[in-house]
Amino acid sequence: MPRRRTSRVNRPSPERRLHLNVSSPRIVYWSFLRYLKRFCKVLLALVLVSGAGWGVQTGMQKFFIENEEFQLRHVDLESSGEMTAEDFVQLCELELDSSIFSLRLRELKAKLLERPGIESAELSRRLPGTLRVRLVEREPIAWLECRPLGIVGRNPTGGILLDRTGVCFPCDFWVEEKARPLPVLLVSEVEEGDITIGKEIRHHESRRALELIGYAQERLKGVGWSLPVVAVRNDYSLEAATSEGVMATFGMYGHEEQLENLITLVRETKDHGELMAMVNLIPRRNIPVIVGEPGALGGHPRSRLQREMHALLRP
Repeated sequence: MPRRRTSRVNRPSPERRLHLNVSSPRIVYWSFLRYLKRFCKVLLALVLVSGAGWGVQTGMQKFFIENEEFQLRHVDLESSGEMTAEDFVQLCELELDSSIFSLRLRELKAKLLERPGIESAELSRRLPGTLRVRLVEREPIAWLECRPLGIVGRNPTGGILLDRTGVCFPCDFWVEEKARPLPVLLVSEVEEGDITIGKEIRHHESRRALELIGYAQERLKGVGWSLPVVAVRNDYSLEAATSEGVMATFGMYGHEEQLENLITLVRETKDHGELMAMVNLIPRRNIPVIVGEPGALGGHPRSRLQREMHALLRP
């Protein structure tokens, strides 16, 4: 039989493979130079980036911070309250010779909003040297006095003011002049948590007294007298003292009608040459009136509450 041709490829077995790892001082030297070259390139790049950053920072420092063109020269303040630009500079402790780019507006805004008497604040820069400030302040309408809690009315240092919504806030130094002649809301019995700085007063009767104060301020303009003191008498009535010393008892509701009756009674007694000492405005008809020297009955106030109220009437 003829031989059958076959092809065969001889492949080395794994046992016969040869692994070479040649090492010599010259090879190590050139490997070291190659890695050193790469390291120098990276180091040079870092130096260039750092130098560029330092140059940019220095340039910005010279151009923006140390440039007299951008020096703070004017504070454009617009407020709904009594704060002036001078008050703002004093409160935030600003240096007028500093650059407007050195001012940290977020920190200044946070410092303003720490004051409960400020509702909102917006600050922005106006080139070349103006700081623009827009404020919304709470408008006080009355002082709060609560002897058990040590709160004294008409005390700018530690006193508490109230706005129309009943929010309690301290008297800031720029509000003292406007707040000095405001009426006083006198309350004697409160529970824990009823009065909190920065929050609405939770005492229901005090809220009703505050509504009476707000309405009286609007209605009594031009009448010639006012209600400088309103006190919570009990859970169903309020006691108010006019600037002439007349003691008037109000209910918790129906203040508009009761105040109109008080205006009429004061006018009528003056027209008849008489003086009115006390009046109870809660009845809608046959209103009880005590004629006599305002502020006294038989020469003396009738109750401790009235004595405290008359003490607040003194300048």
